[in-house]
Amino acid sequence: MSAKRPRANLRQLAESLHSAGLWAHAALPKLEISGIAYDSRQVQPGDLFVAIPGYHHDGGEYIGAALQSGAGAVVGQTPQPELPDDVPYLRVVNARRALAELACAFYRFPTRRLFTVGITGTKGKTSVAHLSAAVLGTAQTELISTVSNACRRGLSCTTPESPQIQQLAWQAWQSGHTHLILEVSAHALSLERVSGCHFDLAVFTNLSQDHFDYYSGFADYLAAKLRLFQSLEPEATALVNGDDSYGRQVCQATRAQTLRFGLSARSDIWADELQLSPQGVRFLAHTPQGRLPLTSHFPGRLSVYNALAALGVGLVRGLSLAAIKTGIESVRRITGRFERFRAVSGQTVIIDFAHSPDSLEQAILALKPFYTRLITVFGCGGDSDPYKRPLMGAISGRLSDYTIITSDNPKEEDPQAIISQIAAGLAGLPYHYETIPDRRAAILRAFELSGPGEAILIAGKGHEETQIFADRVLPFNDRLFLLERGLIS
Repeated sequence: MSAKRPRANLRQLAESLHSAGLWAHAALPKLEISGIAYDSRQVQPGDLFVAIPGYHHDGGEYIGAALQSGAGAVVGQTPQPELPDDVPYLRVVNARRALAELACAFYRFPTRRLFTVGITGTKGKTSVAHLSAAVLGTAQTELISTVSNACRRGLSCTTPESPQIQQLAWQAWQSGHTHLILEVSAHALSLERVSGCHFDLAVFTNLSQDHFDYYSGFADYLAAKLRLFQSLEPEATALVNGDDSYGRQVCQATRAQTLRFGLSARSDIWADELQLSPQGVRFLAHTPQGRLPLTSHFPGRLSVYNALAALGVGLVRGLSLAAIKTGIESVRRITGRFERFRAVSGQTVIIDFAHSPDSLEQAILALKPFYTRLITVFGCGGDSDPYKRPLMGAISGRLSDYTIITSDNPKEEDPQAIISQIAAGLAGLPYHYETIPDRRAAILRAFELSGPGEAILIAGKGHEETQIFADRVLPFNDRLFLLERGLIS
């Protein structure tokens, strides 16, 4: 089957807005629409341009540019008195949701045709997504995750905008795929990026502090996450971390069937007999279908939860325990997620995306029992949640043997100011640390201070291939830097 973009009639697309209560029915011309666009720079002739509100500018400011590029019709939520009379304008009550509904309709509602899994939570989303894809079958599964977006699609986001999601889903269906796995961030839920998606299964991994620059606190952050579960149909399934303190609220928020996973027999899917090692975890999983010995090739207790979630995805899909075991145990590496390397000089090096207080703590705890000394190198990103910075400093100072605070992606902020906020969490306490703004120099310093049998955790950037400053974007990847300097082989 062809994977070219479909085409649609404006009247048919407008009907989807009317059905969603976003637009009052009005007469429209017969007009063929060749695409859905929200960025005026990407408009192609015949596209329907949706003027969405942005962080700094309203999309209505770019309608003129969209028309110059050939947009045939416009959707927006503010009056546009200067719009030419021959350009159809659909004024809606929520342009972002309208964008999502239009994308669903334009691409023929592809998530209804695929077994669609949405995964949300503060940490573990990417790992659960990749493990679940292995369980369902990578050849049959389209994966939209932080890592696949960055490495395959050149996107620096967890969840793309709705037209990209629907296009990828449509292409997957056209190509004969049967499954779609989608990481769903809180921002994506708040910004309506997955509105209109039909989820057969939604996974809640956990909730801890992150994005408090955008959300006012845990209640606001949780409310965003709950939107995924509130959208589920009764025949869908909510797969929920039963050990998380917010798991009960997730279960109460949904009409769907619920299935809980955790480390106690109170859950429907649970694990015991954990054997932890630097190479991974062995454990016994208990499921409604029977017991299953499993190995995760990622260390730490968090990896057990991730594997249990993937196990649950397989059970909901109706797969055998043997097939699920094969899928989970086949995953030995996820780019930027607890990647383990042996340094030429004898140290163990771990690169991990950990960029929130809880994820950093879990990463350190997964390593510390197995090494004579642990040095942690990390920073915090700019233009996001300044409240977590001293918390992460205190966590690393308390749990690591030595901490080197450096730059992550400072973006529009002063790198030294971010480092000072992190260091405030260690000030006046008997912790050993230093600050080195240059990330390359910080990593090299960790090697100077460590030796054979010791471990270096390089946290925060994981899979990322650039470092973003206010005035420039530089190519940089932690793993490639180590390879280029001959520190790992």
